[in-house]
Amino acid sequence: MRIGINLLNLTQDRFGGVEQYIKNLITHLADSRENLTLFLFLSSNMRNIFPRHEKIQIQKLTDSAHIYKSIRQCQLDLWFCPLHKSYISNIDVPSVVTIHDVLHTEYPHFVPGGLDENNRYYHQFAPSFTKVITVSNFSKNAIANHLPIPKEKIHAIHLNAPAIFERAPAHAQRKRVKQKYQLPDRYALYPSSYNPHKNHQNLLKAILILRKKYNTSIPLVLTGFADKNNGIYQSVLRFISDHSLEGDIHVLGYVKPDDMPSLYWNSSFLVFPSLYEGFGIPLVEALKAKKPIVCSNKGSIPEIAGDAALYFDPESPEDIASKMKSMLNPSTRERLRKMSSLRSKQFSWKRTAAETLNVFQSVVKKR
Repeated sequence: MRIGINLLNLTQDRFGGVEQYIKNLITHLADSRENLTLFLFLSSNMRNIFPRHEKIQIQKLTDSAHIYKSIRQCQLDLWFCPLHKSYISNIDVPSVVTIHDVLHTEYPHFVPGGLDENNRYYHQFAPSFTKVITVSNFSKNAIANHLPIPKEKIHAIHLNAPAIFERAPAHAQRKRVKQKYQLPDRYALYPSSYNPHKNHQNLLKAILILRKKYNTSIPLVLTGFADKNNGIYQSVLRFISDHSLEGDIHVLGYVKPDDMPSLYWNSSFLVFPSLYEGFGIPLVEALKAKKPIVCSNKGSIPEIAGDAALYFDPESPEDIASKMKSMLNPSTRERLRKMSSLRSKQFSWKRTAAETLNVFQSVVKKR
């Protein structure tokens, strides 16, 4: 099977959950024993993030006409678009796309273009989708309910954490990371981009409630790249300053991928107050690190964390504070830690790749 993968929108500006999905999926597809050739359509400066593999061919492109010409020259059986809004019309071969979430339907004011512009985009391209892959049953139902895509066309396939989380970091590495970022012995970790649905404000209010109402301090570590002009990021810094929380909250900014497992393993628990997730890779990162989780009860989050988490209402700082306080109980943390270890076995890149390949094969066979 000859599969063209549209990565023309892939950039080096950030490497978040979607980019991790692409890199790990392609690596595991290439490592499969199936008779595949993967043609990666991307800019030349991105080619080094993918492994050198006999099954992977790099297609450097200059313009849209070149795309159509290359699809014919490569004799593709399938065109795959795993990146958000990277769809191309009038492709001569079956088209499979990944839609990670439909945040714009739940919180249109959080998404550029709002509800109408984003819906118009999907209405324009949806008829050309042979199959749709999404990352959770929650997202599958949301797509079917809000977009003109029949449910039988949509396949929910869970993701996994980056491969680096599969092994515990060495003690020396964990100690080095703790010293590098000047971290306390105990802390709650929230790794997240600074976007409105990530709900930083209610988490910060919960930290304040812990201090004022419960006379308790739980150090909080925030990671994630933020442009200095990002309004959410600036509001976080203002809140910390206005309420003298500098000793309680550590804002690390972008953290190199090699350091992230140690941040998890050194932490007491993951706190995850997001209002909406299509999947939520940090949840699986915490599961792989055998860490307790206290998190939002919204979106796909309960589907991913299962019984390995303590849940709160993310729109209630009081509830967030109360559940975080519960995590100070060693028996609660130990119970959730055991559940995390069991739950982590549900997620595998090998399984993700195999289920994705099943979708591809069903489309090509029909053709």
